[in-house]
Amino acid sequence: MARIGADAQVGESPGRKLKETNQEICIGYTGFGSYLPSIEVTNHDLEKLVDTTDEWIVRRTGISTRRILGTDESILDMAVGAARAAMEDAGVTANDIDDIRVGVNTWLRFPSLASQVQRVLGCTHASASDVSAGCAGFIYAVEEAYNKIYVNRVRDHRKTTALVLGVDGLSHITDWSDRGTCVLLGDGAGAVVMQEVESNGILATHTHADGRHGCLLYSDPVIGSQLRSESEKTFEQEPNSPRTYLHMDGPKTFAIAVKTMSRDVEAVIEKYNARSGASLGVDDVAFVFPHQANLRIIEAVAARLGMPLERVYTDGVKKYGNTSTASIPIGYDEMRGRGNGAPGFEVDVAFGAGFASGAVLRRT
Repeated sequence: MARIGADAQVGESPGRKLKETNQEICIGYTGFGSYLPSIEVTNHDLEKLVDTTDEWIVRRTGISTRRILGTDESILDMAVGAARAAMEDAGVTANDIDDIRVGVNTWLRFPSLASQVQRVLGCTHASASDVSAGCAGFIYAVEEAYNKIYVNRVRDHRKTTALVLGVDGLSHITDWSDRGTCVLLGDGAGAVVMQEVESNGILATHTHADGRHGCLLYSDPVIGSQLRSESEKTFEQEPNSPRTYLHMDGPKTFAIAVKTMSRDVEAVIEKYNARSGASLGVDDVAFVFPHQANLRIIEAVAARLGMPLERVYTDGVKKYGNTSTASIPIGYDEMRGRGNGAPGFEVDVAFGAGFASGAVLRRT
């Protein structure tokens, strides 16, 4: 897949210009990486755990296999593995990284995962923060990194290199007795390096959330009150708190996901058109990287947009299941070796708990 910059119109690259130099600011991906655990769980493995079959899982979800963390692997291991691969691909070192953004939902502790990635990689002068936006966390993290790179360049006349990751270990919060969720989920990490580049790239971003639907897709609280008596103000320790699990109302989530992802693709294109004066449409998009939640969702979104499936990334969900924030950057790393058609416009779109969603319009 070609390297990606920012703010290109149809037929030209207007960019956002620095007033003092008339220079275009182009921000894009210069490196890609991913990490997938070695343990593979097949549909036949799940037949031994819950009342299901390979045929049922494939028909309902499109998923055949998924990867899960081993007993000697961690979410941090995945994040660092994907980050190192992306940095090597971009030709940057730890000293070059100024900002680290990590889309993650399953770290469930502090200090932040981003700060621990910083520690292991040795990016000693980088800022670091986690982004929690459900399965749309990578989209949100890209938007935040883009904005920081842009502001630093315009306000402080300083170039910035950002490391952006999507990583989740959903197997840690999976109820392996619930066939409605355990067949869907997998673990993985993906990463990109974002820098100023010569042309093309991120043309527009769009993010949105609708917290009214929080009861449809959620995990149990990690901590609760330790106050035992309000009058006496006494407290009780709970050293062995119950494990937190993911819960989902599948049918209701499915319907909202299809509608929202379709809307977000159109919204990010409209945002670009409004700013640039272009007249880009869905038909002009060469390829879409949707969050790999469920093949039926992807197919429904493509149908709603009038886009043939050969222009949509679908292999991730088939091989790795729903890897949450990691699914889009894993797709980048997978597709670049094969090519995805002629250079052109691409859209990333994701939807997750919260219901947080978003899309990125890029030009390759």
